[in-house]
Amino acid sequence: MMKLAKWGILAFSLTFASTALAQDTSESTDEAFPTGTDPEVQVGQTYQAGSYDDWEMVCVKVESGPEPCEIGQLVLDDSANPIADVRVFPLPQGSQAIAGATMLTPLGVSLQNGLLFSVDEGDPKQYPYAFCNNVGCIARVGFTPLELQKLRKGATAKMGIRLFQDPNNPITIGISLKGFADAYTALTKRALEQ
Repeated sequence: MMKLAKWGILAFSLTFASTALAQDTSESTDEAFPTGTDPEVQVGQTYQAGSYDDWEMVCVKVESGPEPCEIGQLVLDDSANPIADVRVFPLPQGSQAIAGATMLTPLGVSLQNGLLFSVDEGDPKQYPYAFCNNVGCIARVGFTPLELQKLRKGATAKMGIRLFQDPNNPITIGISLKGFADAYTALTKRALEQ
């Protein structure tokens, strides 16, 4: 009985294959086997508007008016696991900080120590955490014109955190600045064009 079932499956497969081959040859392979299209971005959804080495520009689709955009980088560890996320965006004129950032760190950080941030070998500045959710803890950072210039010219930024379980051993997370200058220029240009 098992042999009969196997032969039945084989016969069906051969019939299906020969039917496919015997189809009208006037239809091209591309028409017969379409590769699909990207779905249209809906209002409220995010989409990638550009890629600049290690940085990407992400925007939110809106019904009308300027689309809010930011540049960012998902920071991975040596095993390609996400360990931090950095998003940078221009701030309205008239304040001391001309660019803002949200920096997501893993859960379990020591909140009272805050987040340390520096560029290349510069001295770190400390920033408080704004809140934590089920994904991680967020620090909001404001960059002055001089600090933004250091980011544009730098090679690596460093995010320093301390874990709640071991606050005496700080952890440094390196963030590549390759492509940051081009990404931020494209971001500000897009904002001006809108």
